[in-house]
Amino acid sequence: MNVRRVAATMVIAVAAVLVGLPAPAAVEMSTGIRYVYPSGALSECSDKAKTALSAYLENPVEKTTGGGEWSARGPIGVTGPATAGAVVRCLAVGKGYIVTFTCVVQIPGNPYAADALCLDIAHNFSGKPVKPLPTPSPLPTGCTTANLVGTWTSDDKPGLTLQMDANGGLTDSDGVSGNWGLYGSSATLTYYGTHTMTLTADGKHLHGGGYSFTRKC
Repeated sequence: MNVRRVAATMVIAVAAVLVGLPAPAAVEMSTGIRYVYPSGALSECSDKAKTALSAYLENPVEKTTGGGEWSARGPIGVTGPATAGAVVRCLAVGKGYIVTFTCVVQIPGNPYAADALCLDIAHNFSGKPVKPLPTPSPLPTGCTTANLVGTWTSDDKPGLTLQMDANGGLTDSDGVSGNWGLYGSSATLTYYGTHTMTLTADGKHLHGGGYSFTRKC
């Protein structure tokens, strides 16, 4: 099993596809778990893959019906953008099949490592004992520097407010929608163009890119 902390463009792009997020500053990736079953149908592998992913992540989906490649995102029970993902691939070989496991988690921001996630998914698949993963902390609210969720009022454009949600979306007071991203104290708003802004240390003010907002909290 190989676990690598990387910021290389190619790996970050893979992680972004898995977890459905704008590419994070860094991800932890786990690969290398591989089981070989000399007998068994591909449908059996798919059933076990879906069950194993469902134990730790949400909404497992098969890339192509009957293809045997399953993916899911998570963690379970957390409101907001996904910060972890896994792919379980089943491949028919002879009278049996091979199954592989790949996991990524965004760091920081997860209570467990990619290795731990992948190992428990693999153990669930094979029926081996599993170790419960830590319960993720609820999404912070209020004037936090962890996200931009909340109502923001323009400091210099009377009547303009932005409602930012936990999924990275925003809607202004006229119903115009956009998106937000936060990387440390640097924020990106996609709203009538793309604007790079700075979040203050108290989590209350955003400024830059031709805009200035204050969060209600």
